[in-house]
Amino acid sequence: MEPQGPSFVTGLVQLVNRMDLYNFGRWLVLALIIGVVAGLGAAVLTWGVDGVSGVLQHRVVGFEAPGHGVTDTGGWHPPKRPWLLLLVLPGAGLLVGWIVTTFAPEAEGHGTDAVINAYHRKGALLRPRIIPVKLLASALTIGSGGSAGREGPVAHISAGFASYLAQLLHLPTLDRRILVICGMAAGIGGMFRAPLGAALFAIEVLYSENDYESEALIPAIMSSIVAYVVNASLTGWHPIFRTDIEQFTSPRELIAYLVLGFVLAVVGVIYVKVFYGMRDEVFAKLPVPAMVKPAIGGLLIAILALVVPQVMSGGYGWLQLTLDGALPLKILLLLLPAKILATSFTISSGGSGGVFAPSLVIGGVTGAVFAAVAERVTPGFAPATAACVLVGMGGFFAGVAKVPIASLIMVAEMSGSYNLLVPLMLVCSIVFLLMRGVSIYEAQVPTRIDSPAHIGELQMDVLEKLTVREVMDTEQELISVTPGTPFPRIIEIVAETEQHAFPVVDDEGIVIGLFSVTDVRRMMASPDVWSVLVASDLSVAAATMAYLELDDDLHTAVRRFTAFRHENLPVFSAPPPSRVEGLLSYQRVLEVYDEEIQRLQAEHEVVDSQL
Repeated sequence: MEPQGPSFVTGLVQLVNRMDLYNFGRWLVLALIIGVVAGLGAAVLTWGVDGVSGVLQHRVVGFEAPGHGVTDTGGWHPPKRPWLLLLVLPGAGLLVGWIVTTFAPEAEGHGTDAVINAYHRKGALLRPRIIPVKLLASALTIGSGGSAGREGPVAHISAGFASYLAQLLHLPTLDRRILVICGMAAGIGGMFRAPLGAALFAIEVLYSENDYESEALIPAIMSSIVAYVVNASLTGWHPIFRTDIEQFTSPRELIAYLVLGFVLAVVGVIYVKVFYGMRDEVFAKLPVPAMVKPAIGGLLIAILALVVPQVMSGGYGWLQLTLDGALPLKILLLLLPAKILATSFTISSGGSGGVFAPSLVIGGVTGAVFAAVAERVTPGFAPATAACVLVGMGGFFAGVAKVPIASLIMVAEMSGSYNLLVPLMLVCSIVFLLMRGVSIYEAQVPTRIDSPAHIGELQMDVLEKLTVREVMDTEQELISVTPGTPFPRIIEIVAETEQHAFPVVDDEGIVIGLFSVTDVRRMMASPDVWSVLVASDLSVAAATMAYLELDDDLHTAVRRFTAFRHENLPVFSAPPPSRVEGLLSYQRVLEVYDEEIQRLQAEHEVVDSQL
């Protein structure tokens, strides 16, 4: 028996050679760095919000909101000094406005939209100063009682660090875009304790239709896992919400969930319209400096909170009480429109915070209201309140954020249960389809075709898939001349045709040279030499002329047109000297490219219309 050692070693070497260990190691290290920073950022923001809230809400106003998850949800009470809200919220808003307008105006708003915009339109470039500014502004906004979430800010912060890291390492634009996605995934995964859902969210949220940045999925998962481990090690491993949901086993409940999907879509449209209407029609038109507008938003929240204190901050504690069935219907009916208004006041005025948490609260409360009404109308037919709350959370965010896959996974991770996966799939799909064209993230583009970030890649892809043979006009009659054709006859030929380049062929039809209309015009300026000029005097020799072959792709054609600055190139079946097959114009290439882009867009529209 021959020894097995050499064959084993050889196989191992071959296996290692097939593995791209360099790229694996590179992305592993980058994902590790981004994940660690994002996890720390999530922890720091959590501590910052809790610290500001402890001072301003607990000590000054005397308001204690309910906890969530494994914490005690029963220890809350109304504000002891509610009138101080009229000072605390506007004061914090004024400070936030000054910080943002002075140091980083792009830090205003909900953060995720800024990352999406940078990805598509700014080469994934984010200024590093966004990190401290967003951190401080968000802690003040949320901690003082503004209706905003922590997930959007930490996504912005983590993406800002990822962009800065890519710039430090002088990475190409494509790698920088992937790292920014990793940062966004890591920030949300760490804060939400939902690593898989966060990674899916980061590749899905960039587009409003059915498209994804699939090449960034694996790096995003790695970053999200690291961020989750780091943040959970510092702040706790428990899920965001405490639930006790039974396994879905009743198909008839799908009818109720179907109706819930329609209700969520209606509320979602109202939410988005109010959110941006408040920004564009109210705050944008106020004749005051930009730094003052968050203070006005804070004042409006304070007035609203005097009646409905549940609108303040992210609202996870109130959502936990809703899951527990501890909030009466009259409170839920007040909280639903009040939360929409409060979120619009906070973020549309220029405050710094995310729309993630408020959106989940709005969706969950909508689900609870639906369950209560359905139980009164059709007793015993509607699903349990907690189930409607969770499905409402996922379905609502799927519609307003255009992330149906990520939403159902994130809600399952946040609740620590996949028992409602089937109704979540149904409702997320329904709301996503019903809310087409309406999104809380206005920086989204429909698909990769519509993204400025992918224009170059799309051009390359389209041009490389088409050959000269496929686009060349084979029906066009090609006029050629012999080497001895006199110049006056050449002038007549040029005047009689629209052809821009003329092959010079020998007696057997083999091309030995080429001249263009430009060459003819140049010699027409010297009429004294017309009588002695012939075609061979004008032409470029076949050995040195620019040409194309039938099987060349259009990307090669464009490079030849650009390099030689010709408007027309001869096409051969084999390198010259050989018979010419025709001419290809640069204009024809542009026309074909435009037609192909329109065809691809039409295909996307057809696919979308069938969904």
